[in-house]
Amino acid sequence: MKNMSIFFLVFISILPNSDVFSQRLFVTLGKTIIETETTEPFLWIGDTAWELFNDLTKEEVVSYLDNREEKGFTVIQATIMMGGFNQRNAYGDSIFLNMDPTRPNEKYFEYVDFVVDEAERRGMYMGLLPTWANNVVDRNGRGANFNVENAFNYGKFLSERYKDKPVIWILGGDRNVQTDQEYLIWKAMGKGLQSGVGGKNLISYHPTAPISSHFWFHNEPWLSFNIIQSGHFKKFQTEIYEFGMVFQQLIPIKPWVNAEPAYEDIPVLFWHFDDYSQFGKKKEDVIGEDGLIKDKDFFQHGFFDDYDIRIEAYWTFFSGGAGYTYGNNAIWQMYKPGTRYAVPCLNFWDEALDRPGAEDMRHVKKLFTRFPLGSFHVDQSVIYGTNFLDEDNIRAIVANDKSFILLYLNKGQEVSVNLSKLVGSGTASWYNPREGTIDEIGFVENKGIRLFDPPGEFGQHGNDWILILEAAQM
Repeated sequence: MKNMSIFFLVFISILPNSDVFSQRLFVTLGKTIIETETTEPFLWIGDTAWELFNDLTKEEVVSYLDNREEKGFTVIQATIMMGGFNQRNAYGDSIFLNMDPTRPNEKYFEYVDFVVDEAERRGMYMGLLPTWANNVVDRNGRGANFNVENAFNYGKFLSERYKDKPVIWILGGDRNVQTDQEYLIWKAMGKGLQSGVGGKNLISYHPTAPISSHFWFHNEPWLSFNIIQSGHFKKFQTEIYEFGMVFQQLIPIKPWVNAEPAYEDIPVLFWHFDDYSQFGKKKEDVIGEDGLIKDKDFFQHGFFDDYDIRIEAYWTFFSGGAGYTYGNNAIWQMYKPGTRYAVPCLNFWDEALDRPGAEDMRHVKKLFTRFPLGSFHVDQSVIYGTNFLDEDNIRAIVANDKSFILLYLNKGQEVSVNLSKLVGSGTASWYNPREGTIDEIGFVENKGIRLFDPPGEFGQHGNDWILILEAAQM
């Protein structure tokens, strides 16, 4: 059998009259990256659009995807069924007929088809959740949940419908597996996604924070790669690189993606502030007539901003991650004037599209296009001296052929580097992750220890830098 080492595949689809096409994706035993059919590394830079199928019209979808394509996003994560079995889209179409999961509504899925096709036209993949976990894990007494049989059949239906489309399946939905029954239902849905005529799309599982899918499903044959959620509970989420160290020790080795880091503009520990009365406030004291937050100081721990976004993105890739998914508090819930929200917002969804953290994704893509995934590995030994596992931790990657070294300095820390890790002498430069610019430092020899001190003041908010050391081309 040809190419026995490949064990998970996604589709290939070529659009007529278009120069954009989606290539098959796969992962290979022992590799930590996702690859295309031409064995090029796939750079997962995702955006979180959980409520897209609930709330957006076709015109809004086109506007949204245009914006994300222009910024370099490659994956859009959205949930086919965020609500219950009677969920409806912006056009009033329910997902199932008579709330029966064995009777998918063709009108609803024609809209899903439209979104998937529009993403494909822009060379993007859809990371689709078949359902949010509240339809498997009933903790509110709502009933009408999946069981093992209909979960399998629903997964098979989706697999066959999207067998030739740029779709990556993501089970779960912000839930950890707590009972045997939950495990069996997710396992059945995963098998269903594999059993259809297609059955070749990549599949993973999205847990809550700070947790990884490998806790339950690493050895399941349908789990192509692992997902972590680093979450929204603190700044400097060191769990990211700690999970990176764990994944290096798992057998078999599989890629991993940080699919829900802290969202830009969301309050830190937002769930602690659901009850305004506990803080001597009324809702109208905090939320304005337009439905947006007017008293930011009410949220005592502040908000995640673009600096937090960059730290989590670079910590992910500098810890061996195959992908990172950006999120914005208004965009994940597609919050519009006069509609409901799950977490109070600073902006409406369309106003949040160009927030600084989203703009910074351009520079993430620029860096890892120049230094592709798969061409390097994590190597902390390049750092000389103490490097504690705390919020000041410096991350280092080294080219497989030793032609470059990159170090991410999240606080503008000075760093001593063992230059013997370079294959030859060359140049040192500073990469500015806020602007995507490169400033050359000068010549470096590939021997000894050298101290590098980034521009700006150590510890200053937003003063993160990437040190690039490159051997001269022979």
